[in-house]
Amino acid sequence: MITRRTLLGAAAGLAGAGVLASCSSGGNDSGGGEAVPTRTDGLPDLTWKGTITMGAQAYTPSVEGVNLAPGTRELHEFANAAEAFTALYPDITIEFLGSEYTYDIDQMKTAATGGQLPDVWWQQNSTVKTSFPQGVALNLHEYMNQPNPFIEGNTAWRDVLNDSVYAITAADAETIYTVNGDFVGTAFFYNVRMFEEAGVEPPTDFAGLLEVCEKLQDHGFTPLAIQPIEGGYGWLSRIFYGNFLDQAELERIDAFSEEPGITVTDVAVAYHQGLLDPRENPAVLDWWSVAKQLFDYCDPTIMQLPPDPPVGSPDPQSYFAAENVAMIYDGTWAPGAVVAHGSDIEVGSFPWPSMAGSSQYATAFDSSNAVSGPSAAFQFNVSSERSNSSLKEEGKLDAVVAWLQFFCTPEWNEKICNENGSFLPTFTGAEPPEEMAALAELAAQPIYSISGGTEFSAEAHDQVSRMFQQFMLGQTAMDEVEATFPEIIDKGLEEYLRNTPIDFDSYS
Repeated sequence: MITRRTLLGAAAGLAGAGVLASCSSGGNDSGGGEAVPTRTDGLPDLTWKGTITMGAQAYTPSVEGVNLAPGTRELHEFANAAEAFTALYPDITIEFLGSEYTYDIDQMKTAATGGQLPDVWWQQNSTVKTSFPQGVALNLHEYMNQPNPFIEGNTAWRDVLNDSVYAITAADAETIYTVNGDFVGTAFFYNVRMFEEAGVEPPTDFAGLLEVCEKLQDHGFTPLAIQPIEGGYGWLSRIFYGNFLDQAELERIDAFSEEPGITVTDVAVAYHQGLLDPRENPAVLDWWSVAKQLFDYCDPTIMQLPPDPPVGSPDPQSYFAAENVAMIYDGTWAPGAVVAHGSDIEVGSFPWPSMAGSSQYATAFDSSNAVSGPSAAFQFNVSSERSNSSLKEEGKLDAVVAWLQFFCTPEWNEKICNENGSFLPTFTGAEPPEEMAALAELAAQPIYSISGGTEFSAEAHDQVSRMFQQFMLGQTAMDEVEATFPEIIDKGLEEYLRNTPIDFDSYS
Protein backbone atom coordinates (compact mmCIF):
# COMPACT_ATOMS: atom_id res chain seq x y z
CA MET A 1 0.00 0.00 0.00
CA ILE A 2 1.23 3.49 -0.75
CA THR A 3 1.86 5.57 2.33
CA ARG A 4 1.14 9.24 2.87
CA ARG A 5 4.86 9.97 2.49
CA THR A 6 5.12 8.31 -0.91
CA LEU A 7 2.51 10.61 -2.42
CA LEU A 8 4.58 13.71 -1.82
CA GLY A 9 5.44 15.45 -5.03
CA ALA A 10 8.30 17.23 -3.31
CA ALA A 11 11.61 15.47 -2.71
CA ALA A 12 11.67 13.05 0.20
CA GLY A 13 14.42 11.35 2.14
CA LEU A 14 17.99 12.34 2.83
CA ALA A 15 20.14 13.81 0.08
CA GLY A 16 23.17 11.77 -0.94
CA ALA A 17 26.56 13.07 0.09
CA GLY A 18 27.73 13.24 -3.50
CA VAL A 19 26.25 14.71 -6.66
CA LEU A 20 22.51 14.10 -6.86
CA ALA A 21 20.63 12.32 -9.57
CA SER A 22 19.27 15.57 -10.99
CA CYS A 23 22.53 16.21 -12.81
CA SER A 24 22.37 16.56 -16.56
CA SER A 25 22.46 13.38 -18.56
CA GLY A 26 26.10 13.76 -19.49
CA GLY A 27 27.30 12.19 -16.25
CA ASN A 28 24.64 9.52 -15.86
CA ASP A 29 24.30 5.99 -17.07
CA SER A 30 22.20 6.17 -20.20
CA GLY A 31 21.08 3.49 -22.60
CA GLY A 32 19.70 3.54 -26.09
CA GLY A 33 22.96 4.38 -27.79
CA GLU A 34 23.12 1.14 -29.74
CA ALA A 35 20.06 -0.26 -31.46
CA VAL A 36 19.04 -3.78 -30.49
CA PRO A 37 18.72 -6.14 -33.50
CA THR A 38 15.13 -7.00 -34.36
CA ARG A 39 13.46 -10.29 -35.12
CA THR A 40 11.39 -10.96 -38.20
CA ASP A 41 8.28 -9.91 -36.24
CA GLY A 42 9.85 -6.51 -35.57
CA LEU A 43 10.41 -7.12 -31.85
CA PRO A 44 13.82 -6.90 -30.14
CA ASP A 45 16.03 -9.93 -30.68
CA LEU A 46 17.04 -10.59 -27.09
CA THR A 47 19.88 -13.05 -26.63
CA TRP A 48 20.22 -12.84 -22.85
CA LYS A 49 18.70 -15.64 -20.76
CA GLY A 50 17.82 -15.43 -17.09
CA THR A 51 15.57 -13.81 -14.46
CA ILE A 52 14.53 -10.16 -14.26
CA THR A 53 13.70 -8.97 -10.74
CA MET A 54 10.70 -6.65 -10.54
CA GLY A 55 9.63 -4.44 -7.64
CA ALA A 56 6.03 -3.56 -8.51
CA GLN A 57 5.05 -2.05 -5.12
CA ALA A 58 1.24 -1.53 -4.91
CA TYR A 59 0.75 -3.39 -8.20
CA THR A 60 2.52 -6.56 -7.02
CA PRO A 61 0.52 -9.52 -8.35
CA SER A 62 -0.56 -12.57 -6.40
CA VAL A 63 1.64 -15.32 -7.78
CA GLU A 64 3.23 -18.40 -6.29
CA GLY A 65 6.24 -17.58 -4.15
CA VAL A 66 5.35 -13.90 -3.67
CA ASN A 67 4.37 -12.82 -0.16
CA LEU A 68 1.71 -10.13 0.09
CA ALA A 69 1.15 -7.92 3.12
CA PRO A 70 -1.92 -8.83 5.22
CA GLY A 71 -5.05 -7.24 3.82
CA THR A 72 -3.51 -6.70 0.40
CA ARG A 73 -5.91 -7.17 -2.48
CA GLU A 74 -4.99 -9.97 -4.85
CA LEU A 75 -4.01 -8.63 -8.26
CA HIS A 76 -3.21 -10.58 -11.40
CA GLU A 77 -2.68 -8.28 -14.38
CA PHE A 78 1.05 -7.69 -13.83
CA ALA A 79 1.51 -11.46 -13.69
CA ASN A 80 -0.47 -11.73 -16.92
CA ALA A 81 1.85 -9.18 -18.49
CA ALA A 82 4.86 -11.19 -17.35
CA GLU A 83 3.38 -14.36 -18.85
CA ALA A 84 2.74 -12.58 -22.14
CA PHE A 85 6.32 -11.29 -22.18
CA THR A 86 7.83 -14.70 -21.44
CA ALA A 87 5.64 -16.19 -24.16
CA LEU A 88 7.60 -13.96 -26.55
CA TYR A 89 10.90 -14.65 -24.77
CA PRO A 90 10.73 -18.14 -23.19
CA ASP A 91 14.30 -17.94 -21.86
CA ILE A 92 13.47 -14.91 -19.67
CA THR A 93 11.61 -15.11 -16.34
CA ILE A 94 10.07 -12.22 -14.41
CA GLU A 95 10.43 -12.52 -10.63
CA PHE A 96 8.21 -10.20 -8.57
CA LEU A 97 9.35 -9.03 -5.14
CA GLY A 98 6.90 -9.48 -2.29
CA SER A 99 6.09 -7.62 0.91
CA GLU A 100 9.54 -8.34 2.36
CA TYR A 101 10.89 -5.63 0.04
CA THR A 102 10.15 -2.30 1.73
CA TYR A 103 11.24 0.35 -0.83
CA ASP A 104 12.77 2.22 2.10
CA ILE A 105 14.92 4.99 0.61
CA ASP A 106 17.94 4.47 2.84
CA GLN A 107 17.84 0.70 2.36
CA MET A 108 17.64 1.16 -1.41
CA LYS A 109 20.65 3.50 -1.32
CA THR A 110 22.60 0.89 0.62
CA ALA A 111 21.61 -1.82 -1.85
CA ALA A 112 22.63 0.44 -4.73
CA THR A 113 26.08 0.96 -3.18
CA GLY A 114 26.54 -2.81 -3.18
CA GLY A 115 25.17 -3.21 -6.71
CA GLN A 116 22.15 -5.11 -5.45
CA LEU A 117 19.08 -3.11 -6.46
CA PRO A 118 16.35 -5.00 -8.35
CA ASP A 119 16.41 -4.75 -12.14
CA VAL A 120 13.17 -2.72 -12.26
CA TRP A 121 11.76 -1.02 -9.18
CA TRP A 122 9.16 1.43 -7.92
CA GLN A 123 10.09 4.73 -6.33
CA GLN A 124 8.74 8.26 -6.40
CA ASN A 125 10.20 10.14 -9.36
CA SER A 126 10.79 13.15 -7.12
CA THR A 127 12.91 11.02 -4.79
CA VAL A 128 14.91 9.40 -7.56
CA LYS A 129 15.89 12.68 -9.20
CA THR A 130 16.79 14.49 -5.98
CA SER A 131 17.65 12.06 -3.19
CA PHE A 132 19.45 9.18 -4.86
CA PRO A 133 23.16 9.49 -5.70
CA GLN A 134 24.04 9.94 -9.36
CA GLY A 135 23.94 6.82 -11.47
CA VAL A 136 21.51 4.77 -9.35
CA ALA A 137 18.82 4.78 -12.06
CA LEU A 138 19.22 4.48 -15.81
CA ASN A 139 18.58 7.66 -17.79
CA LEU A 140 15.79 6.69 -20.19
CA HIS A 141 15.96 9.86 -22.29
CA GLU A 142 17.37 8.23 -25.43
CA TYR A 143 14.89 5.36 -25.22
CA MET A 144 12.05 7.86 -24.92
CA ASN A 145 12.96 9.37 -28.27
CA GLN A 146 13.03 5.99 -30.00
CA PRO A 147 10.05 3.79 -30.91
CA ASN A 148 8.65 1.46 -28.30
CA PRO A 149 8.69 -1.76 -30.33
CA PHE A 150 5.69 -3.13 -28.44
CA ILE A 151 3.39 -0.27 -29.51
CA GLU A 152 2.20 -0.58 -33.09
CA GLY A 153 3.04 2.45 -35.20
CA ASN A 154 4.90 4.24 -32.39
CA THR A 155 7.76 6.50 -33.52
CA ALA A 156 8.81 7.82 -30.08
CA TRP A 157 8.00 6.15 -26.79
CA ARG A 158 7.64 9.57 -25.16
CA ASP A 159 4.60 10.31 -27.34
CA VAL A 160 2.59 7.75 -25.36
CA LEU A 161 3.21 9.48 -22.02
CA ASN A 162 0.99 12.29 -20.76
CA ASP A 163 2.77 15.60 -21.52
CA SER A 164 2.18 17.17 -18.11
CA VAL A 165 3.20 14.00 -16.30
CA TYR A 166 6.35 13.75 -18.39
CA ALA A 167 7.29 17.37 -17.64
CA ILE A 168 6.93 16.85 -13.90
CA THR A 169 8.75 13.52 -13.95
CA ALA A 170 11.81 14.56 -15.99
CA ALA A 171 14.85 15.85 -14.09
CA ASP A 172 15.74 18.13 -17.00
CA ALA A 173 15.36 18.25 -20.78
CA GLU A 174 17.80 15.37 -21.31
CA THR A 175 17.27 13.33 -18.16
CA ILE A 176 14.35 11.13 -17.15
CA TYR A 177 14.65 8.15 -14.86
CA THR A 178 11.06 7.16 -14.18
CA VAL A 179 8.28 5.94 -16.43
CA ASN A 180 5.24 7.47 -14.74
CA GLY A 181 1.83 6.14 -15.73
CA ASP A 182 -0.89 6.66 -13.13
CA PHE A 183 -2.73 9.49 -11.43
CA VAL A 184 -4.16 9.82 -7.93
CA GLY A 185 -6.79 12.14 -6.53
CA THR A 186 -7.16 13.43 -2.96
CA ALA A 187 -10.11 14.46 -0.80
CA PHE A 188 -11.36 14.75 2.75
CA PHE A 189 -12.80 11.40 3.82
CA TYR A 190 -15.21 11.51 6.75
CA ASN A 191 -17.05 9.20 9.10
CA VAL A 192 -20.71 9.52 8.11
CA ARG A 193 -21.99 8.48 11.56
CA MET A 194 -19.88 11.09 13.34
CA PHE A 195 -21.00 13.81 10.96
CA GLU A 196 -24.64 12.89 11.49
CA GLU A 197 -24.31 12.77 15.28
CA ALA A 198 -22.57 16.17 15.32
CA GLY A 199 -25.20 17.58 12.96
CA VAL A 200 -22.72 18.70 10.29
CA GLU A 201 -22.51 18.34 6.53
CA PRO A 202 -19.56 18.51 4.12
CA PRO A 203 -18.40 22.13 3.88
CA THR A 204 -17.95 24.13 0.70
CA ASP A 205 -15.47 26.74 1.94
CA PHE A 206 -12.57 26.93 4.38
CA ALA A 207 -14.57 28.82 7.00
CA GLY A 208 -17.17 26.05 6.82
CA LEU A 209 -14.45 23.43 7.28
CA LEU A 210 -13.29 25.11 10.47
CA GLU A 211 -16.89 25.31 11.66
CA VAL A 212 -17.36 21.59 11.03
CA CYS A 213 -14.20 20.86 13.03
CA GLU A 214 -15.47 23.04 15.90
CA LYS A 215 -18.83 21.25 16.05
CA LEU A 216 -17.21 17.82 15.87
CA GLN A 217 -14.91 18.79 18.72
CA ASP A 218 -17.82 20.14 20.78
CA HIS A 219 -19.54 16.79 20.29
CA GLY A 220 -16.54 14.95 21.76
CA PHE A 221 -14.91 13.83 18.51
CA THR A 222 -11.33 14.51 17.40
CA PRO A 223 -12.06 16.26 14.10
CA LEU A 224 -9.07 15.44 11.91
CA ALA A 225 -5.77 13.63 11.43
CA ILE A 226 -3.06 15.07 9.18
CA GLN A 227 0.65 14.45 9.64
CA PRO A 228 2.25 17.89 9.12
CA ILE A 229 5.82 16.82 8.46
CA GLU A 230 4.75 14.60 5.59
CA GLY A 231 1.37 15.04 3.92
CA GLY A 232 0.81 18.32 5.72
CA TYR A 233 3.42 20.52 4.09
CA GLY A 234 3.87 18.52 0.90
CA TRP A 235 0.18 18.59 0.06
CA LEU A 236 -1.10 21.79 1.61
CA SER A 237 1.71 23.90 0.19
CA ARG A 238 0.56 23.02 -3.32
CA ILE A 239 -3.06 23.89 -2.55
CA PHE A 240 -2.30 27.18 -0.84
CA TYR A 241 0.43 28.34 -3.22
CA GLY A 242 -1.86 27.68 -6.17
CA ASN A 243 -4.79 29.49 -4.61
CA PHE A 244 -2.86 32.48 -3.27
CA LEU A 245 -0.97 33.01 -6.54
CA ASP A 246 -4.14 32.64 -8.67
CA GLN A 247 -4.43 31.25 -12.17
CA ALA A 248 -2.91 34.16 -14.05
CA GLU A 249 0.28 34.06 -11.98
CA LEU A 250 0.44 30.28 -12.27
CA GLU A 251 0.16 30.52 -16.04
CA ARG A 252 2.93 33.11 -16.05
CA ILE A 253 5.20 30.78 -14.05
CA ASP A 254 4.24 27.81 -16.24
CA ALA A 255 5.31 29.75 -19.33
CA PHE A 256 8.91 30.21 -18.19
CA SER A 257 9.81 26.79 -19.64
CA GLU A 258 8.39 25.20 -22.75
CA GLU A 259 7.32 22.01 -20.99
CA PRO A 260 3.64 21.78 -19.95
CA GLY A 261 3.04 21.94 -16.22
CA ILE A 262 5.15 23.81 -13.69
CA THR A 263 8.64 22.32 -13.64
CA VAL A 264 11.48 22.85 -11.17
CA THR A 265 13.00 25.25 -13.71
CA ASP A 266 9.78 27.29 -13.63
CA VAL A 267 9.89 27.40 -9.84
CA ALA A 268 13.55 28.44 -9.85
CA VAL A 269 12.90 31.33 -12.23
CA ALA A 270 9.82 32.42 -10.26
CA TYR A 271 11.79 32.38 -7.02
CA HIS A 272 14.68 34.29 -8.59
CA GLN A 273 12.25 36.94 -9.82
CA GLY A 274 10.69 37.30 -6.38
CA LEU A 275 7.31 35.74 -7.17
CA LEU A 276 7.93 32.97 -4.64
CA ASP A 277 10.34 34.80 -2.34
CA PRO A 278 8.62 35.78 0.94
CA ARG A 279 10.94 38.76 1.27
CA GLU A 280 9.21 40.20 -1.80
CA ASN A 281 5.84 38.46 -1.78
CA PRO A 282 4.26 38.12 1.71
CA ALA A 283 1.56 35.78 0.38
CA VAL A 284 4.22 33.06 0.16
CA LEU A 285 4.16 32.46 3.93
CA ASP A 286 0.83 33.98 4.94
CA TRP A 287 -0.86 30.65 4.27
CA TRP A 288 1.00 28.99 7.18
CA SER A 289 -1.13 30.91 9.68
CA VAL A 290 -4.29 30.00 7.76
CA ALA A 291 -3.32 26.32 7.74
CA LYS A 292 -2.61 26.39 11.48
CA GLN A 293 -6.27 27.18 12.10
CA LEU A 294 -7.03 23.73 10.64
CA PHE A 295 -4.15 21.90 12.33
CA ASP A 296 -5.33 23.16 15.71
CA TYR A 297 -8.16 20.63 15.33
CA CYS A 298 -5.86 17.72 14.42
CA ASP A 299 -5.05 14.71 16.55
CA PRO A 300 -1.94 15.59 18.64
CA THR A 301 -0.39 12.12 18.40
CA ILE A 302 -0.45 12.16 14.61
CA MET A 303 0.77 15.77 14.62
CA GLN A 304 3.99 14.82 16.42
CA LEU A 305 4.97 11.80 14.34
CA PRO A 306 8.46 11.98 12.78
CA PRO A 307 9.15 11.36 9.10
CA ASP A 308 9.17 7.65 8.25
CA PRO A 309 7.67 6.62 11.61
CA PRO A 310 8.77 3.22 13.01
CA VAL A 311 6.75 0.19 12.01
CA GLY A 312 3.70 -0.07 14.22
CA SER A 313 3.34 3.67 14.75
CA PRO A 314 -0.15 5.16 14.53
CA ASP A 315 -1.15 6.74 11.25
CA PRO A 316 -4.13 8.73 9.96
CA GLN A 317 -5.66 5.79 8.12
CA SER A 318 -5.61 3.44 11.12
CA TYR A 319 -6.94 6.18 13.40
CA PHE A 320 -9.75 6.89 10.96
CA ALA A 321 -10.61 3.19 10.57
CA ALA A 322 -10.71 2.82 14.38
CA GLU A 323 -13.01 5.88 14.62
CA ASN A 324 -10.45 7.80 16.67
CA VAL A 325 -10.89 10.76 14.31
CA ALA A 326 -13.79 11.97 12.20
CA MET A 327 -11.83 12.97 9.09
CA ILE A 328 -8.59 12.47 7.20
CA TYR A 329 -7.28 14.21 4.09
CA ASP A 330 -5.98 11.39 1.93
CA GLY A 331 -5.67 9.81 -1.50
CA THR A 332 -8.26 7.89 -3.46
CA TRP A 333 -7.05 4.66 -1.91
CA ALA A 334 -8.36 5.70 1.55
CA PRO A 335 -11.71 3.81 1.43
CA GLY A 336 -9.88 0.63 0.48
CA ALA A 337 -7.40 1.19 3.30
CA VAL A 338 -10.27 1.46 5.78
CA VAL A 339 -11.53 -1.94 4.67
CA ALA A 340 -7.98 -3.34 4.85
CA HIS A 341 -7.87 -2.24 8.50
CA GLY A 342 -10.93 -4.39 9.16
CA SER A 343 -13.37 -1.52 9.53
CA ASP A 344 -16.88 -1.35 8.09
CA ILE A 345 -17.60 2.32 8.84
CA GLU A 346 -19.56 4.28 6.27
CA VAL A 347 -17.18 6.72 4.56
CA GLY A 348 -18.13 9.92 2.76
CA SER A 349 -15.86 12.36 0.95
CA PHE A 350 -15.68 15.97 -0.20
CA PRO A 351 -13.03 17.93 -2.13
CA TRP A 352 -10.77 20.60 -0.66
CA PRO A 353 -13.16 23.52 -0.06
CA SER A 354 -12.92 27.01 -1.50
CA MET A 355 -10.23 29.18 0.07
CA ALA A 356 -11.90 32.49 -0.87
CA GLY A 357 -12.07 34.80 2.12
CA SER A 358 -9.66 32.83 4.31
CA SER A 359 -6.87 35.42 3.87
CA GLN A 360 -6.29 38.78 2.22
CA TYR A 361 -4.28 36.84 -0.36
CA ALA A 362 -6.77 34.03 -0.95
CA THR A 363 -8.51 33.87 -4.33
CA ALA A 364 -11.44 32.04 -5.88
CA PHE A 365 -9.12 29.83 -7.93
CA ASP A 366 -9.68 26.11 -7.31
CA SER A 367 -6.19 24.69 -6.74
CA SER A 368 -7.25 21.30 -5.35
CA ASN A 369 -5.92 19.61 -8.49
CA ALA A 370 -2.39 20.53 -7.37
CA VAL A 371 -2.41 17.64 -4.91
CA SER A 372 -3.95 15.19 -7.32
CA GLY A 373 -1.20 14.06 -9.58
CA PRO A 374 1.25 11.49 -10.92
CA SER A 375 2.70 10.44 -7.59
CA ALA A 376 1.20 7.00 -7.18
CA ALA A 377 2.22 3.41 -7.88
CA PHE A 378 2.96 3.20 -11.63
CA GLN A 379 6.42 4.80 -11.34
CA PHE A 380 9.13 2.44 -12.49
CA ASN A 381 12.88 2.81 -12.80
CA VAL A 382 15.64 0.63 -14.25
CA SER A 383 18.84 0.14 -12.30
CA SER A 384 22.19 1.07 -13.77
CA GLU A 385 25.24 -1.19 -13.92
CA ARG A 386 26.51 0.70 -10.86
CA SER A 387 23.48 -0.06 -8.71
CA ASN A 388 22.86 -3.57 -10.06
CA SER A 389 26.01 -5.47 -10.94
CA SER A 390 24.08 -8.18 -12.81
CA LEU A 391 23.30 -5.65 -15.54
CA LYS A 392 26.92 -5.93 -16.63
CA GLU A 393 25.98 -9.31 -18.15
CA GLU A 394 26.02 -9.03 -21.92
CA GLY A 395 22.54 -8.34 -23.26
CA LYS A 396 20.76 -8.17 -19.89
CA LEU A 397 20.13 -4.43 -19.96
CA ASP A 398 18.49 -4.79 -23.37
CA ALA A 399 16.19 -7.45 -21.92
CA VAL A 400 15.31 -5.38 -18.86
CA VAL A 401 14.48 -2.29 -20.93
CA ALA A 402 12.42 -4.45 -23.29
CA TRP A 403 10.40 -5.73 -20.31
CA LEU A 404 9.86 -2.14 -19.16
CA GLN A 405 8.73 -1.14 -22.65
CA PHE A 406 6.45 -4.16 -22.85
CA PHE A 407 4.37 -3.39 -19.77
CA CYS A 408 4.58 0.37 -20.34
CA THR A 409 2.15 0.26 -23.24
CA PRO A 410 -1.39 1.70 -23.18
CA GLU A 411 -2.84 -1.81 -23.12
CA TRP A 412 -1.02 -2.97 -20.00
CA ASN A 413 -1.12 0.46 -18.36
CA GLU A 414 -4.91 0.30 -18.54
CA LYS A 415 -5.21 -3.29 -17.32
CA ILE A 416 -2.72 -2.96 -14.45
CA CYS A 417 -4.03 0.39 -13.16
CA ASN A 418 -7.73 -0.36 -13.48
CA GLU A 419 -7.44 -3.70 -11.70
CA ASN A 420 -5.96 -1.94 -8.67
CA GLY A 421 -8.79 0.59 -8.76
CA SER A 422 -7.12 3.32 -6.70
CA PHE A 423 -5.45 5.19 -9.55
CA LEU A 424 -6.20 5.93 -13.16
CA PRO A 425 -3.95 5.19 -16.15
CA THR A 426 -2.42 8.17 -17.97
CA PHE A 427 -0.86 6.73 -21.13
CA THR A 428 -2.41 7.92 -24.37
CA GLY A 429 -5.00 5.36 -25.42
CA ALA A 430 -5.49 3.84 -21.95
CA GLU A 431 -9.06 4.23 -20.69
CA PRO A 432 -9.85 4.67 -16.96
CA PRO A 433 -12.80 3.01 -15.18
CA GLU A 434 -16.08 4.81 -15.81
CA GLU A 435 -16.33 5.98 -12.19
CA MET A 436 -12.94 7.74 -12.50
CA ALA A 437 -13.56 9.41 -15.86
CA ALA A 438 -13.91 12.88 -14.32
CA LEU A 439 -10.56 12.52 -12.59
CA ALA A 440 -9.02 11.47 -15.90
CA GLU A 441 -9.90 14.89 -17.25
CA LEU A 442 -7.80 16.43 -14.47
CA ALA A 443 -4.82 14.31 -15.49
CA ALA A 444 -4.98 15.79 -18.97
CA GLN A 445 -4.72 19.36 -17.65
CA PRO A 446 -1.49 21.21 -16.79
CA ILE A 447 -0.64 20.51 -13.17
CA TYR A 448 0.06 23.77 -11.33
CA SER A 449 2.03 22.25 -8.51
CA ILE A 450 4.33 24.50 -6.43
CA SER A 451 5.86 23.86 -3.02
CA GLY A 452 7.70 27.15 -2.66
CA GLY A 453 11.17 26.00 -3.59
CA THR A 454 11.40 22.84 -1.52
CA GLU A 455 11.53 21.19 -4.94
CA PHE A 456 15.18 22.30 -5.23
CA SER A 457 16.66 19.70 -2.88
CA ALA A 458 15.68 16.94 -0.49
CA GLU A 459 17.42 18.82 2.32
CA ALA A 460 15.33 21.95 1.68
CA HIS A 461 12.16 19.88 1.69
CA ASP A 462 13.04 18.12 4.92
CA GLN A 463 14.07 21.31 6.74
CA VAL A 464 10.95 23.22 5.72
CA SER A 465 8.72 20.26 6.58
CA ARG A 466 10.23 20.04 10.07
CA MET A 467 9.77 23.78 10.57
CA PHE A 468 6.18 23.50 9.31
CA GLN A 469 5.48 20.78 11.88
CA GLN A 470 7.02 22.90 14.66
CA PHE A 471 4.92 25.91 13.62
CA MET A 472 1.72 23.85 13.52
CA LEU A 473 2.52 22.57 17.03
CA GLY A 474 3.11 26.12 18.28
CA GLN A 475 6.82 25.46 18.89
CA THR A 476 8.09 28.00 16.34
CA ALA A 477 6.89 31.57 15.85
CA MET A 478 6.12 33.18 12.50
CA ASP A 479 8.99 35.69 12.76
CA GLU A 480 11.43 32.77 12.95
CA VAL A 481 9.75 31.13 9.95
CA GLU A 482 10.01 34.36 7.96
CA ALA A 483 13.73 34.60 8.76
CA THR A 484 14.65 30.95 8.24
CA PHE A 485 12.49 29.90 5.28
CA PRO A 486 14.25 32.02 2.62
CA GLU A 487 17.66 30.98 3.94
CA ILE A 488 16.73 27.33 3.44
CA ILE A 489 15.33 27.94 -0.05
CA ASP A 490 18.33 30.09 -1.07
CA LYS A 491 20.65 27.23 -0.15
CA GLY A 492 18.46 24.71 -1.94
CA LEU A 493 18.46 26.82 -5.09
CA GLU A 494 22.25 27.08 -4.99
CA GLU A 495 22.46 23.30 -4.78
CA TYR A 496 20.01 22.85 -7.63
CA LEU A 497 21.85 25.32 -9.86
CA ARG A 498 25.15 23.50 -9.34
CA ASN A 499 23.57 20.48 -11.00
CA THR A 500 21.19 22.24 -13.38
CA PRO A 501 22.51 25.69 -14.40
CA ILE A 502 19.87 28.24 -15.44
CA ASP A 503 20.49 31.45 -17.36
CA PHE A 504 18.05 33.66 -15.47
CA ASP A 505 18.76 36.61 -17.79
CA SER A 506 17.07 34.69 -20.62
CA TYR A 507 13.71 34.76 -18.81
CA SER A 508 11.60 37.90 -18.91
